[in-house]
Amino acid sequence: MHAAPRRRREGRGFHVRGGVGDEHARLAPVLLHCIGAIALLAGAGRTLFPKERLCLGSSWYFSLASVAQTFVPKSQGVKYELHTLPVDVRAVTDGDTITVYVDIADHLESGNVPRDVLEAAAERAKARAAKNFQGADAMQKIILDAGYRQVPNMRGEQVLAKKYRIRGIDAPESFMPYGKEAKEELVKLVQGKSLKISIYDSDRYGRLVGDVECDGVFVQEHMLKKGFAWHYTAYDHRVELNKWENQAKASRTGLWASPNPEKPWEWRKQKRIGTV
Repeated sequence: MHAAPRRRREGRGFHVRGGVGDEHARLAPVLLHCIGAIALLAGAGRTLFPKERLCLGSSWYFSLASVAQTFVPKSQGVKYELHTLPVDVRAVTDGDTITVYVDIADHLESGNVPRDVLEAAAERAKARAAKNFQGADAMQKIILDAGYRQVPNMRGEQVLAKKYRIRGIDAPESFMPYGKEAKEELVKLVQGKSLKISIYDSDRYGRLVGDVECDGVFVQEHMLKKGFAWHYTAYDHRVELNKWENQAKASRTGLWASPNPEKPWEWRKQKRIGTV
């Protein structure tokens, strides 16, 4: 008798007769439907929530701290980002300016550090190890005069860092009404934290102007909503910041409890001409 012809396998990768192959064959359509559903959800997500791109001037910023989640378009022309070392309380001079330090190893200009600064940093480390504190202080002065400083990083290690002054809003000066409260609010928000700053300009005093993010909180948004700042319209024209200022004004929050709070730029002008 002739042996019965073998039944052909249908398709590649799956056996049609019993066992694991049958199970795979039954699962394949289910997997395809799941993949299709995921693709549809992803498309809907892209429509409802534009993709976050923190490094580009035309990108969007997502504030985790907002009561109502908001997407804030960044100012046009962001040039670069700074990632700072932990902020010291003494670095906050008022409600709109922060002095930060950036580890030169993490900064774009790391190759441009003056030779005398690098040599002073090395000599200071040796002096500190030998407990020659007078010599260490002399080296620190050279470093400070050049706009650098040796400060502890997150691991407590002394690193050479460059100094920057940052602003992104206009807050009351320290001696103005609500100046003290604005500074205390900013200190509470950033003290001991590492900041991410998107730089897009500099003002006439040499301070860098940019968006400041601290643990997912957009600092300008926080200060404006708290009523401790004005929208810095000389360098930033985004309507969202103006909206947050108006919200605080409408609810008489912070400095807006006063019907006509004195504007810091007018106060500074009067001080320059000697009428304050």
